[in-house]
Amino acid sequence: MSLQKQALSGVVWSFFNLFLTRGAAFVSTVFLAKILEPDDFGLLGMITIFMGIGTTLADTGLSTSLIRSVKVDDRDYSTVFYTNLLLSVVIYIIIFLIAPYVSVFYNQPTLTDIIRVYCIGFIISATVSIQNTILTKDMEFKKLTQYQMPATVVSIICGISLAYLGYGVWSLVWMFLINQTVRSLVFWYKASWKPILVFDTDRLKTHFEFGYKLTLSSLLNTGFKNIYNILIGKYYAISVLGFFERSQTFQHYIVSTMTSVLTNVSYPLLSKIQDDKEKLVRVFKKVMTVSFFVIAPIMLGLSVVAKPLFLSVLGEKWLEAVPFFQILCVSGVMYPLHFLNINLLKVLGRSDLFLKLEIYKKIVLLVVIAIAFQYGIYGLLLSSIFSSLVGFFINTYYSGKLIDYGSKKQLIDLLPIMLLAILMCGIMYFSMMLLHDYHEFIQLVVPAIVGSLFYLFMNYLFKLRPIFEVLNIIKNRK
Repeated sequence: MSLQKQALSGVVWSFFNLFLTRGAAFVSTVFLAKILEPDDFGLLGMITIFMGIGTTLADTGLSTSLIRSVKVDDRDYSTVFYTNLLLSVVIYIIIFLIAPYVSVFYNQPTLTDIIRVYCIGFIISATVSIQNTILTKDMEFKKLTQYQMPATVVSIICGISLAYLGYGVWSLVWMFLINQTVRSLVFWYKASWKPILVFDTDRLKTHFEFGYKLTLSSLLNTGFKNIYNILIGKYYAISVLGFFERSQTFQHYIVSTMTSVLTNVSYPLLSKIQDDKEKLVRVFKKVMTVSFFVIAPIMLGLSVVAKPLFLSVLGEKWLEAVPFFQILCVSGVMYPLHFLNINLLKVLGRSDLFLKLEIYKKIVLLVVIAIAFQYGIYGLLLSSIFSSLVGFFINTYYSGKLIDYGSKKQLIDLLPIMLLAILMCGIMYFSMMLLHDYHEFIQLVVPAIVGSLFYLFMNYLFKLRPIFEVLNIIKNRK
């Protein structure tokens, strides 16, 4: 299979995988939100940082190094496997011991048991990290989809059943653990790779030298990504954190699905052409503009129809989450661009620059949050938009230096798309106002259809390149 067809297949199957698995999980949380209370999701929002930190530390960036490396064998894979597994156990023990102090910090006694049980998940996840890495490196996203689906289906059935039986927040905890357990069993049964009894310290050192900077970067990113949860959970009612957590989950489903597809496919794809600068720039530009063409109208459009969306899907008890969701959608427009630019540094082997960028961005974020926190919950949330914009210019600094495609050139390519997406939002808002007296479902669907048709027509009329790239992808799949 040619590199282009392999990439195309990777995009389709990666998206299909994420759409099915995360889509099914998303639908399940909609049902759970109708059964459970905002406080239950607030409790879960308090502990997600531990899962993120634990998973990051357990991997130490070694899997990323394996994907990037041209020549790897079972000695590399087995060495990284044992390292990840050992680290995951050590980190779990640490989290187990500090759990009571976290409960005291939030003044939520039930958190101790929740943290100790929930975080078992990253030990389970570590047992299949290499199988997942190998399939990603080989761009076998079809197999990843097939292996993940049983875990998704079983965990959703169990989670919803437990919620109906009155288990509250524990239905969310057990749904996650069941997903990880079934996924691990399927991977061990289906994947061809199995570890051998070898541990090569020289190869560990090679991968660690590249990966540890990525780990530090990921730790910074995980910590600061959860800083809103920490501040809201500490200084506001737990129900407010519940509203924020659901809003973030809704927004994150769209953003993370798109970003994960880009990361999963673009990293191994660009790694294969890392030595051909001209081709690297061409492919990078194409991936970036097509991704923005898709994500910008979706995120901005969702912010317009947020109220009828929440009323239709979750009901009136979640209406307080609407402004949270609108702000987060606007801040999420730039996310795929962030990931693509920092992915480029990993492709080029510059994990040192990757770490520098993360440090610069976190310093800016701290300053912004310190100022915004003085203006209440909405000031805090609005700071995410400003931080995202500043983060774009920071992330593109080295792109300009390394491949001569920095922020100015990227913005020139993206500006027409952004203008049409904003104009589309105006059309959607006007349509929604005309339908003010109709059922919320009508207020949701009609503006979405009108806005989408307008956006696609205007892109075609002005002959913007991304729409023709998407049409080629559709045509080549037939």
